[in-house]
Amino acid sequence: MEANSLLNLGGPIVYILLALSVYATAIIFYKLHIFYGVNFFKSNRTARSVKVWLENNHDDAYESINKISDPESEVISFAMYQLLKHKKLTVKLESDIREEIVRLSDERINYYSSNLNSLQVIATIAPLLGLLGTVFGMIEAFQQMEMAGKNVDPSVLSGGIWEALLTTAVGLSVAIPIVVFESYFRNIIENFKNNIESAVTKVLTSQIN
Repeated sequence: MEANSLLNLGGPIVYILLALSVYATAIIFYKLHIFYGVNFFKSNRTARSVKVWLENNHDDAYESINKISDPESEVISFAMYQLLKHKKLTVKLESDIREEIVRLSDERINYYSSNLNSLQVIATIAPLLGLLGTVFGMIEAFQQMEMAGKNVDPSVLSGGIWEALLTTAVGLSVAIPIVVFESYFRNIIENFKNNIESAVTKVLTSQIN
């Protein structure tokens, strides 16, 4: 069956689902562009710089991490800079560094998490819209059956039912990929947060005498 026929059978709800799908797809491609643009997937380079720091090659570690352009390196570089600047880590300095790192991390997490709530909302309402369309379709099918009285044609009834179920299928088709990508993006951000906490703890702990 042609796409236009499917759209016509599904009615307005299918058009709404299609619009939501286009919007969600635009968000997904935008997020992929952002994440790949800032090397979000190359945190192993930051880990190597932290390893050099732990070997007491502080200047080399700071120099190497400043050559990396990704969100993790920016935050860890700040911690290294503060330690190189003050030489000795005090309780107050550690507290100040951690406070600033939390602020920097939260800024980046909020930025990279933008629009993920929109994906979550679309993934939630798409199946519900599809189900609503099915309910409307089933109501219409049973109304037709009632009007036909004893002369009910089973083929007409079954045709009305599958047309009603079409919107549910479209709703699920829209929601499932969105759920997958939204979960994927949130996992990336959660890994970023965990990597920051782990790396900063290692850097700061190495300075405790």
